[in-house]
Amino acid sequence: MKQFFSVTIFLLTSFCIAQTDTIPQAAYKVYPKKLSVDIFTLSRSNEFELYNETKDDRLDLIPNRKTSLGFSANYDILSFGFSFAPRFFTENKDNKESTLYSFSTALMPGQWIHELQVFYQKGMTLYPKTSPEVYIPDVKSFKIGGKSSYIFNPNFSYRARYFGNQRQLQNAGSLIPSLLYNYTSLQNIDELPYNTKSKVINIAIAPAYYYNWVIEDHFLVSGGLSVGLGMTQTLAEGNNITSLLTTSTVDLSLGYHTDTFYGGIISKGTLQKRPNSANVIANDTTRYISFIVGYRFNAPKALKKFVQNLKEKL
Repeated sequence: MKQFFSVTIFLLTSFCIAQTDTIPQAAYKVYPKKLSVDIFTLSRSNEFELYNETKDDRLDLIPNRKTSLGFSANYDILSFGFSFAPRFFTENKDNKESTLYSFSTALMPGQWIHELQVFYQKGMTLYPKTSPEVYIPDVKSFKIGGKSSYIFNPNFSYRARYFGNQRQLQNAGSLIPSLLYNYTSLQNIDELPYNTKSKVINIAIAPAYYYNWVIEDHFLVSGGLSVGLGMTQTLAEGNNITSLLTTSTVDLSLGYHTDTFYGGIISKGTLQKRPNSANVIANDTTRYISFIVGYRFNAPKALKKFVQNLKEKL
C-alpha cells in the first residue's frame, strides 16, 4: 500500500512539472487580465461519529452550524478565499461561544489543479442515542487538507464551475482523477463520555467525472461525482491504527455569467468512512452550500507581474 501511494505521488509530481500551460479558446472563455472578486455566504460544518468498541455504542458529534461570510479572489492561475461566522447572522446568535473559520487557496497551471483548505470550528453538540443532546462549547476540530487533480479534457473548464475567471461556452465533461490528503484533529474532549482525543491522517485516490452544461450562453449547470479508496491512520492515545479509507463526494453548481458579472449557488458533500476503532473518530462528513455574487475588473500591475513570474518558474 505504501509503495503504491509513493509511486502515484511521484508520477503526479513528474507529470505536473512536465506539463505546459496551454488553454483552448473555443470551448470556454478566459479573462487573462481580469481580477475576479466575489462575496459569498457559506453554510458548512464538519460532523463526526464517535464509536466505543467496548460498549458497541455510537455517538454523533455535530458542530453548532454557522452561516459564514466569505470573500475570494481569482486571477489567472491563482485563487484565494477566506470565510468567518459573524454574529449579525441570525443563525449565529444561538451559541455565543461557537466559532468557525476557513481559508482556501488554489494553484491551477494548465490542466492541473492544486488546492489547499484549512477549516477550524469550536463548539459542538453531542447526540447520545438514549439521552438528551448536550452542547459542549469547548470542543474543537481542526482540518487541513489538499487535493491535486488533472483534467483529461482540455475543453472542460473546472474554474467555470465556481464562476471565477473562466466561462464555459460549450457543453463539456471530463474525467478528473485526484490525489486527496487531509489531517484532522479533535481537541478539548474532556467533557465527552469517551476519551476520543485523536488525530487522523487520510490519503486516497479518487477518480471523478464532472460535466458543464451551458444554457442560453450565460447560464451554467455543473455537476460532479467522485468515489475514492485509500488509507487512514488514526493517532489516538495508546491506540494507533492504520486502516482502509473510502471517500465519496457529490457536488452541484448553478450559475449565471456575463463578461463582468457572475453569481450562483454551489453545494457539495463529502463523506469519509473507515472501519470502527476503539474510542476514536469513526466517520466524518463535510457538507456546505454557498451563494456567490462576483465582479470582474482589471487586475493591478503588481499582481500581473507576480503571476507572470510564477508561471515562468512553473
